[in-house]
Amino acid sequence: MFDVKPLALVDLDDNLFQTARKMSETPTHIASRTESGAPSGYMTVMQKQFITWLMNNAYVIPVTARSIEAFSRVEIPFSGAAVCSHGGVILSADRQPDAQWQAQMKEVLAPYQDRFQILSEQAIEIGREMGHSLRSWVVEELSTSFYVVTKHNNATDQALVDLLWEIKKRGLISDLDVHINGNNLAFLPKELNKRFAVQEIIKRDKEMNGARPILGFGDSLSDLGFMSECLFWGTPSNSQITRAIMEKVHG
Repeated sequence: MFDVKPLALVDLDDNLFQTARKMSETPTHIASRTESGAPSGYMTVMQKQFITWLMNNAYVIPVTARSIEAFSRVEIPFSGAAVCSHGGVILSADRQPDAQWQAQMKEVLAPYQDRFQILSEQAIEIGREMGHSLRSWVVEELSTSFYVVTKHNNATDQALVDLLWEIKKRGLISDLDVHINGNNLAFLPKELNKRFAVQEIIKRDKEMNGARPILGFGDSLSDLGFMSECLFWGTPSNSQITRAIMEKVHG
């Protein structure tokens, strides 16, 4: 029997929840925790109502840049498959990595393996030259390096904008995709994209359940790739996507 519920593909951070500093209301509903167990992400009242409604009426699949470990610290009770590491990992409902997808990712990302650690160290050093305190690391899963992420330490988000400009100026990332949103700067190979993993998810779902409505929800411009695979998509009113659209429309 085909499942007629919609398939909903949802980004997590800054879409379903965010850090306390980004909230105007008192943080109450814990959505994620740090490695030490302290609260790190919170849902607003409306976000909690939205995801509760969505999970009651659709088959919800998280699509996140979080690693498997970081995703395990999200306390929203997702029960189906999940996409992690910007599309580098597909997890089954019992949280086991999909072996077929993992083998494919390992093959296409092989040329980048040695380079990522060097780029991470270069980002910190260039930031230091510019007077910024940064932290940077390589996101690695299942013996495969996926991408580099860089954040600032107690500075403004402009620090990452300045860093990106300088790294581009030095020609270090001409063949990589860049994602920047708030205190998050990521350097990704073009072969790694949430969209590719979502295409695989949709293909498998159609084979099992036939055609059904597909909904997508995300906040950053990098989410538009997977959201474009959906029949309908939505974004928070204060998201990077919304700001870009409003700037384009109104100038």
